Amino acid sequence: MSAGAQAHELSGKHAKEGLKCVDCHKVAKPVSAATPDVCLECHGDYGKVAALTKSLHANPHDSHLGQLACTKCHGIHKPSEIVCLECHSEFEFKIK
Repeated sequence: MSAGAQAHELSGKHAKEGLKCVDCHKVAKPVSAATPDVCLECHGDYGKVAALTKSLHANPHDSHLGQLACTKCHGIHKPSEIVCLECHSEFEFKIK
């Protein structure tokens, strides 16, 4: 794992919340990744997500890189990766 990797994935968290594969993938037997639009259906738009993390010293949801796909950082079926740390190694981020 890279320096920015977090050793957890979100599929377990979503399952604990009662979500099934079809809730995100929109089909019973997924063959491709869910789109960021599906994430935003439950988590709100990018502005809302950025507001939820505005107290962080460096807000990863209000990035100079623009609105990245949620799965760029948040691993659903693989460990999460903090893209900011590829360049900004001086920050400490943890993905909830």
